[in-house]
Amino acid sequence: MTQEQEEILKGVHDLAREQFVMILSDECEAVLRDIFAKYRPQRVLEIGAAIGYSSSIMALSSDCEIDTIEKDEERIERAKDLWRRLGIEDKIKVYHGESDMLLPSVIKGKTYDFVFIDAAKSAYKRQLELLLPYIAKGGVVLCDDVLYLGLVKGDSYPPHKHRTIVRNMRDFLAYVEDNESLELQLIEQGNGIAVIKKL
Repeated sequence: MTQEQEEILKGVHDLAREQFVMILSDECEAVLRDIFAKYRPQRVLEIGAAIGYSSSIMALSSDCEIDTIEKDEERIERAKDLWRRLGIEDKIKVYHGESDMLLPSVIKGKTYDFVFIDAAKSAYKRQLELLLPYIAKGGVVLCDDVLYLGLVKGDSYPPHKHRTIVRNMRDFLAYVEDNESLELQLIEQGNGIAVIKKL
């Protein structure tokens, strides 16, 4: 990654924070960069492109091909503009629509060695279940916001407006922990980060 590319990314990061655009947390970004430095994934799936910030980091950190899904058309246009500025548009294929609807056709016949899930929190479990046959042995899945406002750990009763997400996230983490083919590293920094390795 060149200094110019890093400066472009920093500008996008700072603007997103100012405008309250949801991009990955700084803590999750550090984990993402570490994973790419260690594993150099080649085939990547991202659920939740937003404005293209995280996919840009991945594309610049490894010689990889990326499939990414995003439901918001305006965000896709911002992402495409960023990828053009960084010179990485040929490495990323974006699919517009709801991830639950698109996933079966996007992943068909493919094998991924890295998956980043950072979209609808209530969908994490069912999406991981769908994806597992398409993840290579030794492949890594990264999920942000898994401790959701600090409400997920323990068995306390969450506030009504957060109850569904908290219940779904607890189910997701229990599913990963109970699955003998998966290894979970739970990082409690930020809003909670799950690093899941397929054994």
